[in-house]
Amino acid sequence: MKKALALGVVLVFCATVGLAAHGAKATEATITKVDMAGKSMVVKTADGKDMTIYWNDTTKLQGTPKEGETVHFTSEDKDGKTWAKWVHVGKMEAKAPAPAAPKQ
Repeated sequence: MKKALALGVVLVFCATVGLAAHGAKATEATITKVDMAGKSMVVKTADGKDMTIYWNDTTKLQGTPKEGETVHFTSEDKDGKTWAKWVHVGKMEAKAPAPAAPKQ
C-alpha cells in the first residue's frame, strides 16, 4: 500500500512538472518575413497581428522558416523580445490513434 501511495505521489509530481513546462499555448501564424542570419521572423497571426519572433540555439526548430509557410510556435517574452521555445514550420498533422489492445 505504501508503495502504491508513493508511486501515486511521484506520478502527480511528474505530471505537474510536465504541465508547467508545456503550459505555453501554441500559436499558429503565417510567416511574412524571415531573417535567417538574425534568427528572426515576422509572422501574422489569425487575428491579423504582426509579431517578430526570435529563436536561438536552444529553440527546438522543426523545419526551415520560409515566407508564406504556416508556422506553429510557443514563446515567451524576455528582454523586450518574443523568444520562441519551439517552432514547427508547416501544417501540424494529427497523430494516428494507438491501436486498441486485443481483448483476452
